[in-house]
Amino acid sequence: MNDFSKGNPYNFRRSEDEEWFLIHDSAVTNTNPNSIVEVTIDTTPICKNMTDREFRNIVLSLRDDAVSVIRQRLQELSSWSPSARSRVRTWFGSDDDATRQTLINGLNALAPIMSELKATNFVRPDSYMDRATGCVPNRKNITGEVAHVCRPDTATHTIAIQERFCTLDNKSAATMDSKQLTIVHECTHFIDTFGSVDYNNTYGQFLSKRLAQSEPKMAIQNADNISWYILCVD
Repeated sequence: MNDFSKGNPYNFRRSEDEEWFLIHDSAVTNTNPNSIVEVTIDTTPICKNMTDREFRNIVLSLRDDAVSVIRQRLQELSSWSPSARSRVRTWFGSDDDATRQTLINGLNALAPIMSELKATNFVRPDSYMDRATGCVPNRKNITGEVAHVCRPDTATHTIAIQERFCTLDNKSAATMDSKQLTIVHECTHFIDTFGSVDYNNTYGQFLSKRLAQSEPKMAIQNADNISWYILCVD
């Protein structure tokens, strides 16, 4: 959860449960007397309004709850009741077999990946771990950004957290954005889940529902349509 301002030449690991660092896996004898190795560790919390311990507890709890809801949606897609079909039509404009199968495939991929997220998957933007994903950050609309990921990052599933994320409610109420919605939204971007996009900056319930009615083929690929489909409380 912390980055290393001079890169990561050493094997640093942040404990999941404690506020301490492990530097390398084993001790070695210094064969150069009086030599010094400088290690710079940025211990600034990801969110200024909470400790890293509090941050971990929140995001992992929201992760667990979201995975439970994803599994509920999969059960609905299996039973395919009138209410389940109506929910799909609301967010994707169609309840045809192709839409249903896309959701089944995507949710079946999303659930285990989200289940495996750890506190160390969440990092500060432009940190060593963020840059290590291999993507060049998008500098457009960065003032409104809540979080970002590198879509091809199937190895680490790193999620970079902006300051705005920290002030959101934990869960969405009515049409409001939230930390939980953001986590799900970002995870749908990974190409080993839905490989979703942010189509023409279509965010929020109103624009997502409008996209579903006007362009169903794009709605099924839009991250906020998928996220609201999963988490919106009827």
